[in-house]
Amino acid sequence: MTYSFHKPAFDDIKWMKQKLKESQPQCCEFSVGNLLGWSKFYDGQVGDVENCLVSRLYKDDSFCFPKGKNCEAAVKAIVNDFNSPKFSFLEKHETEILERLFPGKYEFIEERDSFDYVYSREKLATLSGKKYHGKRNHISYFEKTFNWSFDELNRSNIDECIAMNEKWYTLNVEKDREGIEDEREVLRLNFAHFEEIGGVGGVLRIDGEVVAFTFGERLNENTFVTHFEKAYSDIRGAYPMINQLFAQTMLSDYELVNREDDVGSEGLRSAKLSYHPEFLVEKYSSVAK
Repeated sequence: MTYSFHKPAFDDIKWMKQKLKESQPQCCEFSVGNLLGWSKFYDGQVGDVENCLVSRLYKDDSFCFPKGKNCEAAVKAIVNDFNSPKFSFLEKHETEILERLFPGKYEFIEERDSFDYVYSREKLATLSGKKYHGKRNHISYFEKTFNWSFDELNRSNIDECIAMNEKWYTLNVEKDREGIEDEREVLRLNFAHFEEIGGVGGVLRIDGEVVAFTFGERLNENTFVTHFEKAYSDIRGAYPMINQLFAQTMLSDYELVNREDDVGSEGLRSAKLSYHPEFLVEKYSSVAK
């Protein structure tokens, strides 16, 4: 059977949400915001295979594991119809399904730079204990030093956040031009479809000016995924302040917060580990032997 794929678009959001809900993914890639936003950069397309959502990444000629209730039938169809293709962004249990269905056919490769960092929402909100002492000190300084306010991200203040991100971009672009330029475009697309994605975010101000913002969406029943968190690094306490306020005031319905991967950056890895994740979501790729 021939399956068709297309670039994900606004009209796909409802269908993608339903299939993701059925499969309850842990990987940040399988959220509506990321499927829409990053499709251009992975040359990604989506298609319906055996009533499942399947992402096809033409950039590296691979597929992602099917999302939906009938995933085993869908993965059999992909392997058979596309001549044992490569798979990307596999969760651990998905490698086990592939091995059970196709014993010895695939080699699985751990992709450490893509592991997601998952935190306790409550611990991010309270920052209790000695290991968070430094975070609390930075927050205390911020609270005492600045005339600050915190608001929910919504359509009325998104343009201010985009403007702030443009300033942030100018200050940081030379550190990683390609990555930051790509992220800038993804943010604009996510904000354009903020309501349809089911976006949730927060905005931190000093003297009325936006100095930090954060944005994400529901990933699964008990996990929120944070897609973006931006702050001016020269404002002491801005990053930990918005992180804590967001967890305290807007994420009480969630047990866990997925703060995505570190893309192999030592600086990002150190920053993410400093918040002491509950666990990392392991990801794998696979190639036919």
